[in-house]
Amino acid sequence: MASAVSYEYLTSIRGATGGVATLGSDSKVPVSQLPSSMVSVFKGTFATIVALNTAHTSGAIGNYAYVVEISGFMYWNDELSLWVAQEIEESDYLSLSDDEKACVPYLVVPDAPAP
Repeated sequence: MASAVSYEYLTSIRGATGGVATLGSDSKVPVSQLPSSMVSVFKGTFATIVALNTAHTSGAIGNYAYVVEISGFMYWNDELSLWVAQEIEESDYLSLSDDEKACVPYLVVPDAPAP
């Protein structure tokens, strides 16, 4: 009886939010069952930063896009609620959460001198 109840319970939570992940035919957990914070989503290639901001006015940690205008990648920053380039000033970098620092390979540069 206990094993039947356990089986029914496990079957009911399989693939559900807060439940147990399933495996796909490739023996991997499907991306749709991973927490969004663990999945990087490439948003595409954009000619300019303006084009990226127009297409994606918001994002999630791990989202990134290539921008031809800067010949580099930009990443969504949840704390700043904007797209940032890999290069970031030290003071901005220090304001990021540990999760954001771990998600993006930032190139930290000294703060620009005040005018």
